[in-house]
Amino acid sequence: MSAENISIINEEQKTQFIDLLIRTERKGIDKLIEYLEQKTDFFTAPASVKFHNNFNGGLLDHSLKVYENFKGLLALKNVEMDEESVIISSLLHDLCKCNLYIKEERNKKVNNQWEKYETWGYSKDISILLPHSSRSIRVIRSFITIKYIEELCIFYHMGPFGGEDYEYRNMMQMANEKQPQTLLFYTADLISSYMDEKII
Repeated sequence: MSAENISIINEEQKTQFIDLLIRTERKGIDKLIEYLEQKTDFFTAPASVKFHNNFNGGLLDHSLKVYENFKGLLALKNVEMDEESVIISSLLHDLCKCNLYIKEERNKKVNNQWEKYETWGYSKDISILLPHSSRSIRVIRSFITIKYIEELCIFYHMGPFGGEDYEYRNMMQMANEKQPQTLLFYTADLISSYMDEKII
């Protein structure tokens, strides 16, 4: 696929992403979109350094895939959730990854010769010193009000990988039992990351 085609696809995805957020009519959503466009690399960032969607635009693609999978799982299991909350949870759950990844140059040996190659690495300049999901929630809250169910979905979207301590695991289990949307959201994120996305 040519770079030109990738650019077109990303522009289509960006338009879809923004249209969905605007559809929520959430107060402050325009300021959040402006922030994403002007102060972050959200639309060009990878979703990870070396795992799923580790390419330019991977984060945007991942967010839209989670939205589609989450909607599908809610329908499949007949679990209700407002479309507005599905959009907010899905599209914004990984805002913590904005301005997080940087291009780095490294060396590798090819035919007994060292060659430079470009790869993704982590920025050492993290402005919000909170864990993954908590960073996303904090950024979202600085622009819009989020509902409790949205916060639960975002906070527990990494499932058992989001925390090691007993309290986190216990609370996650209770959230999954009382609010099945949280379990379906984690599953949507997992399906998107491991089945629908690629590593380059």
